[in-house]
Amino acid sequence: MSDKIILGYWNTPGKAQPSRYLLELSGVKYEEVRYSYPAAEWFGRDKYALGLPFPNLPYLLDGEVKITESETIFDYLIQRLNKVELLGQGNDKYIVDNLKNLFSDIGTRMYIYSQKEGEEQTKFLSEQILPKIRDIHKFLGQKEYLLGYFTAADLYFLCFAKGFKNTLPDSYNEFAATFNPLIQRLENIPQIAKYISEGRHP
Repeated sequence: MSDKIILGYWNTPGKAQPSRYLLELSGVKYEEVRYSYPAAEWFGRDKYALGLPFPNLPYLLDGEVKITESETIFDYLIQRLNKVELLGQGNDKYIVDNLKNLFSDIGTRMYIYSQKEGEEQTKFLSEQILPKIRDIHKFLGQKEYLLGYFTAADLYFLCFAKGFKNTLPDSYNEFAATFNPLIQRLENIPQIAKYISEGRHP
């Protein structure tokens, strides 16, 4: 393997953000390639020049390892960086995985929501997004972390909650009293706090 991991994605948080947090937590040396629209560097240069078997964003290069898809990258990094404890203890690992998939699903629904307008958009939010967020809100309750201890699910939560807060602040207010303390707790982790303070968070 190379001595430097390369992570490529759009210049937004999006699907690569949990992996960015994981890399920061590990302290490993890595490099980012961030693409901005219209992304001539990606579509016209890198997409088919990097040797990726299934070209897509995000991608990760680590010596002979060349992979795409956000979940594949995150799972690879968990093993590569010796952070398997973040997958949860015992049967909790299934809840961690459940939450990771749930946050990804909500992210997809948020995108669908953004493509709708008027009453159709309002109905979609009410019926397809907020009920799932209420389930998360109930599950978190007064715990310090989603599982009661720090796991990968909390990194996914941080990405979800910040996006939700920025995109739908009025709807977020319903959950703020429960979500804000966890956001603050996660952003106060020294490695993540440093990452944010240095202006490297997209």
